[in-house]
Amino acid sequence: MIKLLEDQQLSPNEHKLVAILMYAPIGIAEIDESGKITHLNLMGETLLQPLMTGYQLSNENIFPILEYMAPGLADKIKNFKEDAGTIIMNELYSFSLPGQDLEKYFNVFVNKIFPGCIFVNFADITESYLGEKAITQFEMERAIEQGKYEIASGVLHDIGNAVVGFGSYLTRIKRVFDQNNPGILQNLATFFSDQQKDFATVIGEAKAKAVVDMLNGIAQTQKSNREEISKSITEQLNIITHIQEILNIQRQYVSGEEAVELGSVNLRSIINDCMAMLFASFDKRGIAVSLNIPQDLPMLKGDRTKLMQVVLNLLKNSLEAIEVTAPEKRISIQVYSKAHLLVLQLQDSGSGFDQSVASQLFKRGFTTKNSGTGIGLYNCKAIIESHGGTIEITSEGPGKGAFTVISLPA
Repeated sequence: MIKLLEDQQLSPNEHKLVAILMYAPIGIAEIDESGKITHLNLMGETLLQPLMTGYQLSNENIFPILEYMAPGLADKIKNFKEDAGTIIMNELYSFSLPGQDLEKYFNVFVNKIFPGCIFVNFADITESYLGEKAITQFEMERAIEQGKYEIASGVLHDIGNAVVGFGSYLTRIKRVFDQNNPGILQNLATFFSDQQKDFATVIGEAKAKAVVDMLNGIAQTQKSNREEISKSITEQLNIITHIQEILNIQRQYVSGEEAVELGSVNLRSIINDCMAMLFASFDKRGIAVSLNIPQDLPMLKGDRTKLMQVVLNLLKNSLEAIEVTAPEKRISIQVYSKAHLLVLQLQDSGSGFDQSVASQLFKRGFTTKNSGTGIGLYNCKAIIESHGGTIEITSEGPGKGAFTVISLPA
């Protein structure tokens, strides 16, 4: 491979610049408009070598490599007519190496410094990307059989959702802190900014400016990452405050305590606690939740943990039914007393369902989710009926949301 400024006589300042670029933790390639590689750092060689070896590609031109690594990127570079500017900024590309099933994921950004000088920067984020994806896609694969295990599996599913959120934020914190020292890169960017005139006399004004801009951009990205960590920590605290209660529910069923713990139950308190547990998920997805629950509701006689399981399951179903890109993201909850009953109504603006789905909602094993177990609503119906109540879920059709009504004796 082409070494960066190999075998050239360099001044001390040039040596500093070369060392920084050569040992940068991301791949950096300088090319011209034809794709010819003029300079390539060590990380760039490391990241591109498997592609070149596997597909028997030349190391002289980056365009054939990009056709495998980032389809369409070569055309973007060729079609960029400005004398200078950003061609792409932080785009994610995925590809597979020959003979390997595992996909690689690269973040790529490309800047044109001036005619004949284009920087292609790329970083391998496969490990962190797949780690987050595995955590967020974690679901219980199968239901535990019968009786207490059916109830326990529903509770474990709820705990899994909380742990997934916690684990995802924890993974992001660990990754960013492992890879970044907050002061070094910013100090380096400041140093280059202060010495830009000196570097310009050595390598030219355009390249010196490009280096400064690139370092400032990376420093800004690092700053954004740290801000993201701060937000993640805040969200973790919201989860942690409710972890103990979730674990208590888990211990009750896993230990085999099948007896129904009947007592005076405040439905308003149950809903508020469930909302607190799922607050981070609602906030992250931008879902507006409205509550209309009087403070002077009559009490219920029942098992608080089982009724909490029902409310958590229904709220999660509504949350998951609302697409991230949906124009309207809304969940409304209303509770009122009627005769000797307490009525809970939950309405969402989710995907809804047709009549064929409606007739099977409460059947054991039926699910519309790719990773669902088909016992969530089945258990909800069993719990509500064990409390002498009824549950009904209706929809006006696909795309028109769902409407749930639960009636319980007060």
